[in-house]
Amino acid sequence: MSGRRRRGHGELESEVLAILRRHTAPIGAADIKAAFTDPTPAYTTILTALDRLIHKGEVTRHAESPRKVRFAARLSAAETASDSMHSALEGLDDRRAALLQFAGDLDADDVKMLRAALTKKRPTS
Repeated sequence: MSGRRRRGHGELESEVLAILRRHTAPIGAADIKAAFTDPTPAYTTILTALDRLIHKGEVTRHAESPRKVRFAARLSAAETASDSMHSALEGLDDRRAALLQFAGDLDADDVKMLRAALTKKRPTS
């Protein structure tokens, strides 16, 4: 083996998303490539990852012209996590058990923050 580090399955896409989420405005593939540390993937590899993320609905493509294309994450990391949690709860027969298990695994700081957030939320009636 050459001694070069290989990324695990899905790791490149995760890194591309993380780079996009650090920017408030859409950025180009060259900017994404420049944000990588070693090993830096090839430009075409980044484009392939972006294409896959677009098809998954995680990235939006902004074409300013045929040669000037920028990309942005569709959702923040927090929004993606929230969507995942909602999706996981949707198909369950016992949502209460899942929520209690999740809450039981939280550390004290997370419990405090969640309690404060729930206290501020007003019931819809």
